[in-house]
Amino acid sequence: TVVGDKLDIPSPPGRVLPTRNTDTSVVVSWEESKNAKELVGYYIEASIVGSGVWEPCNNKPVKCKRFVCHGLTTGQTYVLRVRAVNAAGLSEFSQESEAIVVKAAIASPAPPCEITVLECVRSSMVLGWKQPMFIGGADIIGYFVDYREVVDGVPGKWHEANIKAVSERAYRVNDLKENRLYQFQVRAANLAGVGIPSMPSNIFKCEEWTIAVPGPPYDLRISEVRKNSMVLLWNPPVYQGRSEVNGFYVDIKEVDADEDQWCGVNQKATDKKYMKIKDLKEGTSYVFRVRAQNRAGVGKPSNMTDPILAETRPGTKELVVDVDDDGVISLIFECSEMTPDSQFVWSKNYEEISDSSRLTMETKGGRSRAVFNDPSIEDLGIYSSVVTNTDGVSASYTLDEEELKRLLEVSHDHKFPTIPLKSELAVELLEKGRVRFWLQAEKMSANGKANYVFNDAMLSQGEKYKMNFDKNTGIVELFMEKLEDEDEGTFTFQLQDGKATNQSSLVLIGEVFRSLQKESEFQRQEWFRKQGPHFAEYLSWEVTPECNVLLKCKVANILKETTIVWYKDEREIMVDNKHDFKEGVCTLLISQISKKDAGVYEVILRDDRGKDKSLLNLTDQGFKDLMNDVFRVIAGSATELKIMSTEEGIRLYSFIAYYTEELRVGWFHKESKISFTDRVKSGVTGEQLWLQINEPTEKDKGKYAIEIFDGKTGVRKTVDLSGQAFDDAFAEFQRLKQAAIAERNRARVIGGLPDVVTIQEGKSLNLTCNIWGDPVPEVTWLKNEREMVSDKNYLLKFESGKFASFTISSVSSVDSGKYSILVKNKYGTESGDFTVSVFTPDGEEEKAAHEAKPDKKKK
Repeated sequence: TVVGDKLDIPSPPGRVLPTRNTDTSVVVSWEESKNAKELVGYYIEASIVGSGVWEPCNNKPVKCKRFVCHGLTTGQTYVLRVRAVNAAGLSEFSQESEAIVVKAAIASPAPPCEITVLECVRSSMVLGWKQPMFIGGADIIGYFVDYREVVDGVPGKWHEANIKAVSERAYRVNDLKENRLYQFQVRAANLAGVGIPSMPSNIFKCEEWTIAVPGPPYDLRISEVRKNSMVLLWNPPVYQGRSEVNGFYVDIKEVDADEDQWCGVNQKATDKKYMKIKDLKEGTSYVFRVRAQNRAGVGKPSNMTDPILAETRPGTKELVVDVDDDGVISLIFECSEMTPDSQFVWSKNYEEISDSSRLTMETKGGRSRAVFNDPSIEDLGIYSSVVTNTDGVSASYTLDEEELKRLLEVSHDHKFPTIPLKSELAVELLEKGRVRFWLQAEKMSANGKANYVFNDAMLSQGEKYKMNFDKNTGIVELFMEKLEDEDEGTFTFQLQDGKATNQSSLVLIGEVFRSLQKESEFQRQEWFRKQGPHFAEYLSWEVTPECNVLLKCKVANILKETTIVWYKDEREIMVDNKHDFKEGVCTLLISQISKKDAGVYEVILRDDRGKDKSLLNLTDQGFKDLMNDVFRVIAGSATELKIMSTEEGIRLYSFIAYYTEELRVGWFHKESKISFTDRVKSGVTGEQLWLQINEPTEKDKGKYAIEIFDGKTGVRKTVDLSGQAFDDAFAEFQRLKQAAIAERNRARVIGGLPDVVTIQEGKSLNLTCNIWGDPVPEVTWLKNEREMVSDKNYLLKFESGKFASFTISSVSSVDSGKYSILVKNKYGTESGDFTVSVFTPDGEEEKAAHEAKPDKKKK
């Protein structure tokens, strides 16, 4: 009961009644829990009498009041109990059942049920019915049908429709009267006898059907029940309608779902009379029905099946495929629930196999084998096996094209076994150019053999061929010291181990052979070369970050007596007797490389053990490749493009690590290559690459780029000469330009005046100097810092704007002193100084005047 919102635990189920079923199962039924609300289902447990151990018979609750407990031990005595469950919890257990011995029950079957009409004509009706729920422990061998007429609601006397039992669950009752009403009953028979009749059917009127759509399919059967799938089979409708049946639809619903919960399994009609239903929920019970279709439409559904629980029963086995040692392909099915009367029934596409031309059946005990006589495309299909007198033991196997191909390959391998190879026959070169042919098979027995064949001729151990066969590892080898021209051809290794064989071949002809032969000889020569001083790495070059070229080679097996000599164009350029190199690397440095360094360089190693040499051709393409690498380093060293103002204009420049005439440099303005003029020109000063723009204008604004060839394409550096950058550079250019003009045109004393003049009293003194300036400077003479004027004693002249002269007609002692010439124009002032020393002949020796450097001062 439910009190308020509280749900009570259900009461225990009532009487539990077990019934014999098969050798490994019993049927248990019980009375439902009284007044149970929102019941989820029941759990059943079984216990061997006296053990005290209870084992569950189902993992998920069942909602019906009857359950088949599988997986029991034949001959053991069991008791059973049941408990109910809802959302509130589990009930108490029911009382234990009576003890029951597990063995197949042999009793007359229960009555069939759900009698329905499959077809009706004027004087006959075809009936269909469902198999009894309880078959009595033995397969049904036939059915008996009775009928009676119903007049004004009063049933008449029963009449036998058939005296001989019919095996199918459908039967045509003849000799009926049109438009009369009839009832029917059916009895089932097994080895134990004929069971009691079914309940009388509904009342049916015998009148000819004229509907266009087909009647219902009938005799729905379930096979191969598993936890997620099962197979449904059916018979097509007896009544076809106005056209032939061309397909079927299968419907499914959970057993407790409402009628409106039926769902279609297939969206497109199937022309088969069976279907494997997948994706079922384990532990859930389902029912099924089938509808037939013809051109007029879809007919009414069949009677639904009995509830089927989706579960894989303990001990369930699948049908397996086998390929024996002789390559025979067969299907094998085993059953542990056999009874003395059980049989294996084999089917293809769920039709019992009666033709033995394709398959041969072999059954022994609980194992049956279906052998394919000659497997081919004709044998494709679904093979199934059902064991009679069991609780639905069945399984199937699908043989499709891909699987058939696989099985035929396995069969061939078993008929004609091969020794598996881990690797096919291959060839490799060893030290000293030795040739090794080898393959690896799986581990072989002590009886394993290997044959070596060349161009169909058997080879044997000897001076030319050395052979090795390791049976534990499966490695088979053939060794040759070297390859001669006569060894061109096909090598084959043949293996045998008992019945199993295999072989692998390697074709060495044409270019493949010649290439291997050449490499073998090279390796052989290399081995001899390395017995004396030799090159571990031959001569190569490397460009340093400073753009120098380093020729280098790595030597090995060097002794103190070994000489190392460098040559260029066969002329000796260096001898290395010290061997002070590191890690065996000899080097030759070439600084500031240019075309004169092109040539063939060679290093020769020599001592008593032999000699080795290495050549490096730095001519033509070799020198071009080297210079391209130099260009790569140069281009990588380039600094960013910068702006500098000069008195002539604006200069853009970038520094590189090294410059050579072969380096290609391009300048671009606004992505267009610059055509050079007297105003715009490029050049190199030391390691500076520059572009000079004289007297820049507005048109010179924009983005500039220098592209330095790097051996492949070019490295670009850019600068934007516009906006503030251009304005600043242009202003600085104007300033420098004016400063240069002032410097060029300022007044100056070019020369001609001595530092000191020593002269005898009474002599005449005449000095002249050159003057420069634009405009022509003003000239002033000074004595002891006082301006002089021309008079009868001092004659001061300035002629042609270039020459200034100073003359004293007769020198006296008063003329001694410091004299200066001062030149001046608007760009600047400069002076030239000299000293005059006057002496008398008395008491002094005559001194000769001498010349000295002029003393110039700028102001």
